[in-house]
Amino acid sequence: MVELQMSPDVRALLGPEGLARAAEVSLADGRCVACSQPLDGTVHMVVRTNGSFTHVVYVHAGCGPSEVIQMGPDFAPAAPADGYDMTMTAAVLDHGGADLPVLVAETVGKAYVVTDGPTGELTNAVASHLLGCGFHLVTRLRQAPPQVAEWVGVLLLGHGPAGEDGLLVLDPDGGQFYTGAVDLPDGWFTQAARYGWAVLYVGNVGGLDPRAHDAKATARALRTAAQAGQLVGARIAVGTPGPAQA
Repeated sequence: MVELQMSPDVRALLGPEGLARAAEVSLADGRCVACSQPLDGTVHMVVRTNGSFTHVVYVHAGCGPSEVIQMGPDFAPAAPADGYDMTMTAAVLDHGGADLPVLVAETVGKAYVVTDGPTGELTNAVASHLLGCGFHLVTRLRQAPPQVAEWVGVLLLGHGPAGEDGLLVLDPDGGQFYTGAVDLPDGWFTQAARYGWAVLYVGNVGGLDPRAHDAKATARALRTAAQAGQLVGARIAVGTPGPAQA
């Protein structure tokens, strides 16, 4: 059970609308940005801001106070390639009658950007970054979102740390959006080879088990995130390296 606490300075900075959005954020699967352990017990909200960007993160009460930290003019939330911990769930999901290979990336730590404007909406920090990289806000799963150029997913079949399958997702600058294990369900690789791409969804999807291979649960979680305006997506090219690279 998580009890969220905010200092008077944090409350004043976020304002009524920002506080309302903060109260809606689920921290059930979040991790403390200080110690990287799961959030539980009393949790403090920390806001980093330079007036242009407002970045919201969470720490255990024992790891730090709830406070507003004033940052310099060059401050901006970290890009995914700078080190966000993520899990990756693979699924084959129906999109308007077509079974498509899907990847769902979830940040382990919860971090948000407060958007400018009267609503003070909190947006997932990684999803906010991706919207500036050609990804699209997803509102429904009836069809695949457009493809983004030069994003590449490299499947390392059987070459993970423990002999499992691995996945490397690179952005156009060569930054590692994701590197780690991926548990592919039956039919996923066949569909990816057929299309030459997979749909990459990112956002506040919430609590998926990458090993469960539960397509219905994955689809429900994606629809819920999409309806809440907390899901972005794009098609990315996927493939396997040649024998010399594997």
